[in-house]
Amino acid sequence: MTTQGSYGSTSGTDTRGSRPLIEDLMVFSLSAEADALRTEDQYRNGDRNSATLAKEVDFRVLLSVLRNGATLDEQDGDARGSLHLLEGTASMTVGDGEEAELSTGDVAVVDAGRPWLLRATSDCAVLLTLAWPREKAGV
Repeated sequence: MTTQGSYGSTSGTDTRGSRPLIEDLMVFSLSAEADALRTEDQYRNGDRNSATLAKEVDFRVLLSVLRNGATLDEQDGDARGSLHLLEGTASMTVGDGEEAELSTGDVAVVDAGRPWLLRATSDCAVLLTLAWPREKAGV
């Protein structure tokens, strides 16, 4: 039995079909997903492109491809986050200046309440997972 969460399905685009945002089991080929993101106009004409792979009230999984110099950030800091660098290199700054250099295969974990900034130092792909405490997510 497949169950869909509160968010239902993605709306889809001209290049991406609609799909459920949460099911009992979801499996992704991250390299294929990253390759597909790089073919879309948002990446070809810009500095990044992202796709939400899974989404529920208290949980998100986002795959992003970034060009050298592009950034991802979380300023609210309400969620715990993990950033798995799938390809390339990036620098991570947390809170008031704690820094780390990341390379392919590295995982950075940031506790709730800490804003962060990821800056690509080469073209890269990153898998971002965010989890909110249920009481903050309104569950």
